[in-house]
Amino acid sequence: MVLPRVPGEPPRDLGKPLEVVRLRIYPEIGGLRLDQALHRLLQWRSRSFLQRLIREGRVAVEAAPGDDPSRNVDPARAAMRVRAEEILVVQVPQDGPAPCVDWQDDEIDVVFEDDWLVAIDKPPGLTVHPSGRRLDGTLVNILHRKYRNPDDPERDVVPRLCHRLDRETSGLILVAKTDRAHTEVRRQFEATRVQKSYLAIVEGRVPKNAGRIDAAIGPDSRSAIRLKCAVRDDGLASVTRWQLIRHVGPYSLLECFPETGRQHQIRVHLASIGHPLVGDKLYGPDEGYFLEAMHGTLDAEARDRLRIDRHALHSHSLRLVHPIDGTALEIRAPLAADLAKFLDECDGAQDSDPESADPVR
Repeated sequence: MVLPRVPGEPPRDLGKPLEVVRLRIYPEIGGLRLDQALHRLLQWRSRSFLQRLIREGRVAVEAAPGDDPSRNVDPARAAMRVRAEEILVVQVPQDGPAPCVDWQDDEIDVVFEDDWLVAIDKPPGLTVHPSGRRLDGTLVNILHRKYRNPDDPERDVVPRLCHRLDRETSGLILVAKTDRAHTEVRRQFEATRVQKSYLAIVEGRVPKNAGRIDAAIGPDSRSAIRLKCAVRDDGLASVTRWQLIRHVGPYSLLECFPETGRQHQIRVHLASIGHPLVGDKLYGPDEGYFLEAMHGTLDAEARDRLRIDRHALHSHSLRLVHPIDGTALEIRAPLAADLAKFLDECDGAQDSDPESADPVR
């Protein structure tokens, strides 16, 4: 969840339940009614829900620095007009749904750690960061429970993501433990100096041992799904190199090397050459599967066609310069267990058919 930070206040400890939210009224929404401003700040909550909070006396207003102290109002009224730089203090009701926690903290594999960085082998299905209604059960929540100590400033570590992965993508994700490390690593990512590789299982047997896809990517104007991307001439420059590891039955295991960092880049590029990821609900056989999965209505026929429950993409390796000591750093995570099992099952089916022997091993 991204909230407008109040200047001078430390980052919230995401390892603890959300009980109070402090929200800054930025200049663009100054002058709005309180209920309207609150909805602009918490857009994932319904207007009626926020109005109920106000009626129940759960919202107060703190005057902006240097403003008239009479602007301090507790509880506030829905019709009052807010001013720029005022602070809204919202008491979060604790009688709603229980936090969604899918993973125990000790189930998260740390593959590298020192005083400045930690690299996690993220399991598939784990959301990286709180957003919208998903307030708990994310990787960031788990990291906050592990590293935050707000009562002991000398031991308090605020973990900061250096990059992100889609929820279904497994594998390496790098987290900084200090501001300096985060700044230096982000500079490397933004300058495309971090060398990344992904393992991908794709539909079909690719006809070459290696290839390079140089195709611009932008929003898919033909899709009803807003986040979907596509290859288009007026998009952003995007390049992905790939090499074949081996054929496995009717599929191919590839190692992919993105030279740019566009949204869904590997998935879009591989689909554009006729080899979408196995299990990809958005770029695979039918984008409708994506919407059905969101609404929990994906039927058995669709699951059988997709073959696996998530898209077959795994963040395999990261190579960068250590942000503090300047040494070369390479981190790897082996192929996720569910994808390895899928390949083993395909190998078993292939071995039972002598005519399907695979020359590429």
